[in-house]
Amino acid sequence: MSAAPDVSVVVPTFNRAHVLGASLASLLAETGVDLELIVVDDGSTDDTAAWLEAHPDPRVRAIRGPHAGIAAARNRGLAAARAPFVAFHDSDDLALPGRLGVPVAHLRAHPDVDVVIQNGRMLPADRPWIAPRAARLLAARPLGVADVFRWNLGQLQGMCFTRRSLEATGPLDATFDILDDLDLVLRVALRFRAVFLDRPAFTYHVHADGVARDRRKVREESIRLADKLVREHPEVLPLLGPGAFARRQARRYGRLATMRLAAGDVEGAREALARARALRPLDLRYRLRALWLGEA
Repeated sequence: MSAAPDVSVVVPTFNRAHVLGASLASLLAETGVDLELIVVDDGSTDDTAAWLEAHPDPRVRAIRGPHAGIAAARNRGLAAARAPFVAFHDSDDLALPGRLGVPVAHLRAHPDVDVVIQNGRMLPADRPWIAPRAARLLAARPLGVADVFRWNLGQLQGMCFTRRSLEATGPLDATFDILDDLDLVLRVALRFRAVFLDRPAFTYHVHADGVARDRRKVREESIRLADKLVREHPEVLPLLGPGAFARRQARRYGRLATMRLAAGDVEGAREALARARALRPLDLRYRLRALWLGEA
């Protein structure tokens, strides 16, 4: 077997043969690093398998398995990674120059750092993933788990990890359909040092029919993710601030109640408001809304 590459890039894909070529080409164009692309075909039914089999670049390694979701696909790719540094990339996004070279150089120059997070561009609006004011704050100092939690730093397309940090924190949680990425970054940031570099490293395509556009599901997973974080790592609550955490969770439950009510789920709305009231019993907003819905 040849020497290990500098960085392994895990690319999960499902029925995206029509965009996979451009996405992989953007990664393979990176200079200054020896890379391997581990493309995990998550049970595609289009031409993905045949396209990958015919791909001429030996740096592309294909893994095929039954459809199990993006977290499981990322885990399969991670298990096959050979490099000391690992990046993730979505198969409909594009890597910008320096996406891999910049973080690999930073990690090598700073052995106390295990995660490099870079900014990106969100399409079609062509806006920065992290807005300028927040980006300046994040770039000014090392990041902690409270920063990741506050700013929802879960876009793996802009990140590069040491493999040791990923191995130490365990696999991605496949019970999440959308927020497995943020859950992973939170767990890594609890134990390892992270930095933010305010430079665009990727373009991310926001699709009208994408799973992340299901705002109700995103809200439900956000609540579950936060509860999981403080349940499994109670030491993080003082870092987040107990009061701030309760306010944020109550606000999420309140918005979830609105979404459920709009969908005709009155009982679900009442349940969400009861959770909000339990977190913020003195907040009249939640009590009044509950009374309006007929809750005692």
